[in-house]
Amino acid sequence: MREVFTGELNELLERLGELGAVAAEGLSSATEALFRGDLLAAQNTLDLDVRIDELTTDCAHRAMKILALQGPVAADLRLVFSAVRISGDLSRMGQLTLHIARVARRRFPDLLVRGALHDDLAVTADLAARIAAVLRDAFTHLDLEAIQSVRTLQRELDVVHSRILATVEGKDWDGDVPTAVDTVLVARFYGRFGDQAADVADRLIFFVTGERPAEVA
Repeated sequence: MREVFTGELNELLERLGELGAVAAEGLSSATEALFRGDLLAAQNTLDLDVRIDELTTDCAHRAMKILALQGPVAADLRLVFSAVRISGDLSRMGQLTLHIARVARRRFPDLLVRGALHDDLAVTADLAARIAAVLRDAFTHLDLEAIQSVRTLQRELDVVHSRILATVEGKDWDGDVPTAVDTVLVARFYGRFGDQAADVADRLIFFVTGERPAEVA
């Protein structure tokens, strides 16, 4: 019976890894659409919507099957419920990449990322991509040190996000209102991607160690 539980839990982890990979793929193509004005990249991101929903539903069904048929004890329940919450966070990360792609598509053929904000938006995109890469591999290796780095990257992303907001709200900002709104939205989407990823990292730490991240640190 224990072998069955372990096998089904490992399959659930594999699906979570797939969901993380889809979120990373969506972020990559959405960022390409945003910085290059690439409509095909934007559409490729939006086409991931169905896959995100399928994987999220599959993770939920697998978790419910484990709960219903395996009767996990307290320690095992921690693993299953952590997996359910992680799937929700990863799904939201995927949806945030769709929002970025929609902004890029709406502004075509113009580019949003020009002028003074280009560098800071590029940094947010890079930090989010580094976070996505860590989580894409985390479900295979469960490398605690790598997983803990997500929280550090997320804090860096927050700093740049705040700087972007300060620039748009500052007296020297000379852009138009639609650009300001879209810039703030995109910065927020990247920031929320990082926030959700940090939640995934914290839950993975709990999944592996049974301890809250603050206790691990």
